[in-house]
Amino acid sequence: MTDTQFPRFSATDVPRLRRELAEWYGSPKGPDFYYQAIKMGRQAIKPPGSPEKAAVQLAATETKRLSEGDLWYVDDDLCALLNAAHPTMPKFAPQPWDLPGKVGFAVFAEPLYRPLSDDQTLTSDLEARAAADPDFAPIADRLLQDDSGILAVSWGPVSNPYWPAGGLWMSFYSEALAHQDAAFFEDPRQAAWARNQLPVLIVDNEATMAWQHDAAPVEEFQLPGPDEPVTTLSWARLVFAAFQLASQGNLSETDTVAPGRPERRRTDRAGLPAKDVRVVRLRRSVTDSRADDGAETSRQYRHRWVVRGHWRNHWYPARKTHRPTWIAPYLKGPETAPLLGGERVTVIDAPKQADES
Repeated sequence: MTDTQFPRFSATDVPRLRRELAEWYGSPKGPDFYYQAIKMGRQAIKPPGSPEKAAVQLAATETKRLSEGDLWYVDDDLCALLNAAHPTMPKFAPQPWDLPGKVGFAVFAEPLYRPLSDDQTLTSDLEARAAADPDFAPIADRLLQDDSGILAVSWGPVSNPYWPAGGLWMSFYSEALAHQDAAFFEDPRQAAWARNQLPVLIVDNEATMAWQHDAAPVEEFQLPGPDEPVTTLSWARLVFAAFQLASQGNLSETDTVAPGRPERRRTDRAGLPAKDVRVVRLRRSVTDSRADDGAETSRQYRHRWVVRGHWRNHWYPARKTHRPTWIAPYLKGPETAPLLGGERVTVIDAPKQADES
């Protein structure tokens, strides 16, 4: 997928996106958005009550998450590692401490999930419909080309009388224009109108989950694995995987980017608290040569070889639980020994700085 096929956001865009979304969902457009989704049967997760009441509550809680949440940006190298690593990540039951904060809003440099690119069944259905209906073919082509996917997520606590330990709500954002019907693809005037009425990103779907309580078996709270049918809980699994990688100090580092003065003024006028953006990225090197590993055992190695990146289900005694830990690719064996060839190994690493000398 080329860079032009989905919006590219940088860390400096995050405060503006958060402000625009908070203002939009906090305006009358927010409840109207959810009301239309409910009436059209597209709002699977909603509070009890009439459509009007539920729509107001949905817009208010989304505005609250955007207003109060910490701001995060996941850079492209960490997104690349996530894409390569998540399919083999062991299943686990998430807990609140698996996220970097109680409430948050994160933007991804690369799509977290692309429904068409990552779901062959959905792609096949779209192609079959296009083959059966020539009028739909141009629309299918546009959708397949502009598969922007999930570009951001907000999260925060949610209550449920059947969840004694509480739970989590996640809202997944995609490009707003990807949700419009055929007229917006065919009529430039309607497309221009939509761009003026809609924010750049809009809520695509949601996921809710209960936190595990002490008396419950862990299996009941595990998120679906990569071989199971894709649901929004599968998207949530990707979010947890991203922050699991980001939390590993040997892999990732965090910087802080402050919003510029103009954006701070706009944020203040919107009645929102100003927040810095925390940027998570891969360290400059996620590989190391573990030449001394051979000395830790009685075995005498005569070669070096590459150990592929893999997950280890690490036990945390203080929390009495396992959590997946990513072990980056590394070299094993004596430092002076020849390196074994063979199967090609792809090492995901952050780009190296050019030699200034």
